[in-house]
Amino acid sequence: MIAPSLILLITTMLGGMVFVLLGQRGLDNMGLVLSFGGSFIIGMCFLHLVPESFGVAKHAGLFVLAGFLIQGLLEYLSQGIEHGHFHMHEHGDACQQSFSWGRLPWAALVSLGLHSALESMPIIDHSHHDHHGHAHGLFTLDMMDWGLLTGLVLHKFPVAMVLMAMMLEQHVPKRSAWLVLALFGATPMLGMGMFEVLIHHMPNLDMATTSACIQALVVGILLHIGTTVLFEAEADHRFNLRKFLATCTGLIISILAFS
Repeated sequence: MIAPSLILLITTMLGGMVFVLLGQRGLDNMGLVLSFGGSFIIGMCFLHLVPESFGVAKHAGLFVLAGFLIQGLLEYLSQGIEHGHFHMHEHGDACQQSFSWGRLPWAALVSLGLHSALESMPIIDHSHHDHHGHAHGLFTLDMMDWGLLTGLVLHKFPVAMVLMAMMLEQHVPKRSAWLVLALFGATPMLGMGMFEVLIHHMPNLDMATTSACIQALVVGILLHIGTTVLFEAEADHRFNLRKFLATCTGLIISILAFS
Protein backbone atom coordinates (compact mmCIF):
# COMPACT_ATOMS: atom_id res chain seq x y z
CA MET A 1 0.00 0.00 0.00
CA ILE A 2 2.87 2.37 0.74
CA ALA A 3 4.52 1.98 -2.67
CA PRO A 4 1.51 2.95 -4.84
CA SER A 5 0.65 5.73 -2.40
CA LEU A 6 4.13 7.20 -2.80
CA ILE A 7 3.96 6.88 -6.59
CA LEU A 8 0.66 8.78 -6.73
CA LEU A 9 1.82 11.39 -4.21
CA ILE A 10 4.99 12.05 -6.24
CA THR A 11 2.90 12.24 -9.42
CA THR A 12 0.64 14.83 -7.80
CA MET A 13 3.54 16.99 -6.61
CA LEU A 14 5.22 16.77 -10.03
CA GLY A 15 2.00 17.95 -11.67
CA GLY A 16 1.89 20.97 -9.39
CA MET A 17 5.58 21.67 -10.01
CA VAL A 18 5.14 21.56 -13.78
CA PHE A 19 2.43 24.23 -13.60
CA VAL A 20 4.51 26.42 -11.28
CA LEU A 21 7.45 26.19 -13.70
CA LEU A 22 5.54 26.55 -16.97
CA GLY A 23 2.47 28.56 -16.00
CA GLN A 24 -0.13 28.91 -18.73
CA ARG A 25 2.18 27.17 -21.20
CA GLY A 26 1.68 24.01 -19.14
CA LEU A 27 -2.08 24.20 -19.71
CA ASP A 28 -1.99 25.05 -23.41
CA ASN A 29 -1.69 21.40 -24.48
CA MET A 30 -3.77 20.01 -21.63
CA GLY A 31 -6.36 18.71 -24.08
CA LEU A 32 -3.80 16.41 -25.70
CA VAL A 33 -2.58 15.09 -22.35
CA LEU A 34 -6.14 14.47 -21.18
CA SER A 35 -7.11 12.77 -24.46
CA PHE A 36 -4.12 10.42 -24.25
CA GLY A 37 -4.76 9.57 -20.60
CA GLY A 38 -8.52 9.29 -21.06
CA SER A 39 -8.22 6.90 -24.00
CA PHE A 40 -5.69 4.76 -22.12
CA ILE A 41 -8.07 4.61 -19.15
CA ILE A 42 -11.00 3.56 -21.35
CA GLY A 43 -8.90 0.86 -22.97
CA MET A 44 -7.65 -0.29 -19.57
CA CYS A 45 -11.21 -0.48 -18.25
CA PHE A 46 -12.59 -2.60 -21.09
CA LEU A 47 -9.52 -4.79 -21.61
CA HIS A 48 -8.51 -5.28 -17.97
CA LEU A 49 -10.93 -4.22 -15.22
CA VAL A 50 -14.22 -5.17 -16.91
CA PRO A 51 -13.22 -8.78 -17.76
CA GLU A 52 -11.83 -9.32 -14.25
CA SER A 53 -14.76 -7.86 -12.34
CA PHE A 54 -17.51 -9.36 -14.54
CA GLY A 55 -15.81 -12.74 -14.41
CA VAL A 56 -16.20 -12.89 -10.63
CA ALA A 57 -19.24 -10.79 -9.66
CA LYS A 58 -22.48 -11.44 -11.55
CA HIS A 59 -23.90 -8.07 -10.44
CA ALA A 60 -20.82 -6.11 -11.51
CA GLY A 61 -22.88 -4.13 -14.02
CA LEU A 62 -24.90 -2.57 -11.21
CA PHE A 63 -21.71 -1.34 -9.58
CA VAL A 64 -20.51 0.13 -12.89
CA LEU A 65 -23.73 2.12 -13.11
CA ALA A 66 -23.39 3.17 -9.46
CA GLY A 67 -19.85 4.39 -10.07
CA PHE A 68 -20.97 6.33 -13.14
CA LEU A 69 -23.71 8.08 -11.15
CA ILE A 70 -21.45 8.74 -8.16
CA GLN A 71 -18.89 10.40 -10.41
CA GLY A 72 -21.62 12.55 -11.96
CA LEU A 73 -22.45 13.91 -8.50
CA LEU A 74 -18.79 14.38 -7.57
CA GLU A 75 -18.16 16.22 -10.83
CA TYR A 76 -21.02 18.60 -10.11
CA LEU A 77 -19.41 19.46 -6.77
CA SER A 78 -15.84 19.69 -8.12
CA GLN A 79 -16.86 21.80 -11.15
CA GLY A 80 -15.08 19.46 -13.55
CA ILE A 81 -11.51 19.63 -12.23
CA GLU A 82 -11.20 15.86 -12.78
CA HIS A 83 -11.20 16.37 -16.53
CA GLY A 84 -9.19 19.57 -16.80
CA HIS A 85 -11.69 22.33 -16.11
CA PHE A 86 -11.55 25.17 -13.65
CA HIS A 87 -13.51 28.38 -13.68
CA MET A 88 -11.78 31.75 -13.39
CA HIS A 89 -13.10 33.72 -10.43
CA GLU A 90 -13.95 37.41 -10.59
CA HIS A 91 -11.20 39.59 -9.18
CA GLY A 92 -12.37 42.15 -6.68
CA ASP A 93 -11.55 43.80 -3.37
CA ALA A 94 -11.52 40.40 -1.64
CA CYS A 95 -8.42 39.47 -3.65
CA GLN A 96 -6.47 42.18 -1.85
CA GLN A 97 -7.35 40.85 1.59
CA SER A 98 -5.11 38.47 3.50
CA PHE A 99 -5.65 34.81 2.71
CA SER A 100 -8.09 32.78 4.82
CA TRP A 101 -8.79 29.06 4.52
CA GLY A 102 -12.48 29.80 4.22
CA ARG A 103 -11.89 31.25 0.75
CA LEU A 104 -10.91 27.86 -0.65
CA PRO A 105 -13.56 26.00 -2.71
CA TRP A 106 -13.98 23.30 -0.09
CA ALA A 107 -16.85 21.50 -1.84
CA ALA A 108 -14.67 21.04 -4.92
CA LEU A 109 -11.64 19.95 -2.87
CA VAL A 110 -13.58 17.42 -0.79
CA SER A 111 -15.24 16.05 -3.92
CA LEU A 112 -11.87 15.76 -5.66
CA GLY A 113 -10.35 13.97 -2.66
CA LEU A 114 -13.25 11.53 -2.42
CA HIS A 115 -12.96 10.80 -6.14
CA SER A 116 -9.23 10.14 -5.73
CA ALA A 117 -9.78 7.84 -2.74
CA LEU A 118 -12.52 5.81 -4.44
CA GLU A 119 -10.66 5.23 -7.70
CA SER A 120 -7.55 4.07 -5.81
CA MET A 121 -9.24 1.43 -3.65
CA PRO A 122 -8.57 -1.67 -5.82
CA ILE A 123 -4.94 -0.86 -6.68
CA ILE A 124 -3.80 -3.68 -4.39
CA ASP A 125 -4.58 -6.94 -6.20
CA HIS A 126 -6.13 -9.24 -3.60
CA SER A 127 -6.01 -12.27 -5.87
CA HIS A 128 -2.40 -12.67 -4.62
CA HIS A 129 -2.83 -13.44 -0.92
CA ASP A 130 -1.59 -16.16 1.30
CA HIS A 131 -3.92 -18.77 2.78
CA HIS A 132 -4.77 -16.42 5.66
CA GLY A 133 -5.94 -13.74 3.22
CA HIS A 134 -3.31 -11.22 4.30
CA ALA A 135 -0.95 -9.19 2.16
CA HIS A 136 2.75 -9.96 2.21
CA GLY A 137 3.89 -6.49 3.26
CA LEU A 138 3.22 -2.81 2.78
CA PHE A 139 5.93 -2.39 0.13
CA THR A 140 5.10 -5.55 -1.89
CA LEU A 141 5.27 -4.60 -5.57
CA ASP A 142 3.94 -7.82 -7.11
CA MET A 143 0.52 -7.26 -5.50
CA MET A 144 -0.09 -3.96 -7.27
CA ASP A 145 -2.47 -3.65 -10.19
CA TRP A 146 0.06 -1.93 -12.42
CA GLY A 147 -2.49 -1.34 -15.17
CA LEU A 148 -4.84 0.60 -12.90
CA LEU A 149 -1.93 2.40 -11.25
CA THR A 150 -0.62 3.54 -14.66
CA GLY A 151 -4.06 4.83 -15.61
CA LEU A 152 -4.34 6.76 -12.36
CA VAL A 153 -0.88 8.29 -12.82
CA LEU A 154 -1.89 9.51 -16.29
CA HIS A 155 -5.10 10.88 -14.80
CA LYS A 156 -3.71 12.43 -11.62
CA PHE A 157 -0.82 14.36 -13.22
CA PRO A 158 -2.99 16.78 -15.27
CA VAL A 159 -5.54 17.03 -12.46
CA ALA A 160 -2.76 18.18 -10.12
CA MET A 161 -1.70 20.81 -12.67
CA VAL A 162 -5.26 22.15 -12.92
CA LEU A 163 -5.73 22.09 -9.14
CA MET A 164 -2.54 24.09 -8.62
CA ALA A 165 -3.56 26.51 -11.38
CA MET A 166 -6.96 27.01 -9.73
CA MET A 167 -5.47 27.70 -6.30
CA LEU A 168 -2.85 30.16 -7.54
CA GLU A 169 -5.42 31.93 -9.71
CA GLN A 170 -7.50 32.42 -6.57
CA HIS A 171 -4.51 33.95 -4.79
CA VAL A 172 -3.85 31.05 -2.43
CA PRO A 173 -0.30 31.44 -1.05
CA LYS A 174 2.10 28.95 -2.57
CA ARG A 175 2.91 27.33 0.77
CA SER A 176 -0.79 26.72 1.44
CA ALA A 177 -1.33 25.55 -2.15
CA TRP A 178 1.46 22.98 -1.82
CA LEU A 179 -0.07 21.76 1.47
CA VAL A 180 -3.49 21.29 -0.15
CA LEU A 181 -1.88 19.53 -3.11
CA ALA A 182 0.04 17.18 -0.80
CA LEU A 183 -3.17 16.33 1.08
CA PHE A 184 -4.87 15.61 -2.24
CA GLY A 185 -1.90 13.44 -3.23
CA ALA A 186 -2.30 11.44 -0.01
CA THR A 187 -5.98 10.59 -0.57
CA PRO A 188 -5.19 7.37 -2.52
CA MET A 189 -3.66 5.96 0.68
CA LEU A 190 -6.94 6.70 2.45
CA GLY A 191 -8.87 4.80 -0.22
CA MET A 192 -6.55 1.80 -0.17
CA GLY A 193 -6.62 1.79 3.62
CA MET A 194 -10.42 1.76 3.70
CA PHE A 195 -10.42 -1.13 1.23
CA GLU A 196 -7.94 -3.10 3.36
CA VAL A 197 -10.09 -2.62 6.46
CA LEU A 198 -13.20 -3.63 4.50
CA ILE A 199 -11.89 -7.00 3.32
CA HIS A 200 -9.34 -7.80 6.05
CA HIS A 201 -11.38 -10.47 7.85
CA MET A 202 -13.39 -11.77 4.89
CA PRO A 203 -13.23 -15.37 3.68
CA ASN A 204 -11.39 -15.78 0.39
CA LEU A 205 -14.59 -16.18 -1.66
CA ASP A 206 -16.21 -13.06 -0.18
CA MET A 207 -12.92 -11.20 -0.62
CA ALA A 208 -12.81 -11.99 -4.33
CA THR A 209 -16.43 -10.93 -4.87
CA THR A 210 -16.03 -7.70 -2.91
CA SER A 211 -12.83 -6.86 -4.76
CA ALA A 212 -14.58 -7.43 -8.10
CA CYS A 213 -17.50 -5.21 -7.10
CA ILE A 214 -15.18 -2.40 -6.04
CA GLN A 215 -13.32 -2.79 -9.34
CA ALA A 216 -16.64 -2.44 -11.17
CA LEU A 217 -17.47 0.68 -9.16
CA VAL A 218 -14.13 2.18 -10.19
CA VAL A 219 -14.84 1.23 -13.82
CA GLY A 220 -17.98 3.38 -13.68
CA ILE A 221 -16.05 6.29 -12.19
CA LEU A 222 -13.24 6.08 -14.72
CA LEU A 223 -15.57 5.61 -17.69
CA HIS A 224 -17.37 8.81 -16.72
CA ILE A 225 -14.04 10.65 -16.63
CA GLY A 226 -12.68 9.08 -19.81
CA THR A 227 -15.78 9.58 -21.93
CA THR A 228 -16.19 13.18 -20.76
CA VAL A 229 -12.61 13.96 -21.72
CA LEU A 230 -12.82 12.30 -25.13
CA PHE A 231 -16.24 13.40 -26.28
CA GLU A 232 -16.36 17.00 -25.16
CA ALA A 233 -17.05 19.03 -28.29
CA GLU A 234 -14.38 21.30 -29.70
CA ALA A 235 -15.19 24.91 -30.43
CA ASP A 236 -17.64 25.01 -33.37
CA HIS A 237 -17.55 21.18 -33.29
CA ARG A 238 -14.40 21.17 -35.40
CA PHE A 239 -12.37 18.01 -35.90
CA ASN A 240 -9.11 18.18 -33.93
CA LEU A 241 -6.50 15.99 -35.59
CA ARG A 242 -3.98 16.29 -32.75
CA LYS A 243 -6.56 15.25 -30.16
CA PHE A 244 -7.64 12.37 -32.40
CA LEU A 245 -4.05 11.16 -32.76
CA ALA A 246 -3.47 11.44 -29.00
CA THR A 247 -6.63 9.41 -28.44
CA CYS A 248 -5.55 6.73 -30.92
CA THR A 249 -2.11 6.57 -29.30
CA GLY A 250 -3.59 6.00 -25.85
CA LEU A 251 -5.91 3.29 -27.13
CA ILE A 252 -3.12 1.53 -29.05
CA ILE A 253 -0.87 1.51 -25.97
CA SER A 254 -3.70 0.12 -23.82
CA ILE A 255 -4.34 -2.62 -26.40
CA LEU A 256 -0.65 -3.54 -26.44
CA ALA A 257 -0.51 -3.49 -22.62
CA PHE A 258 -3.63 -5.55 -21.86
CA SER A 259 -4.17 -7.85 -24.85
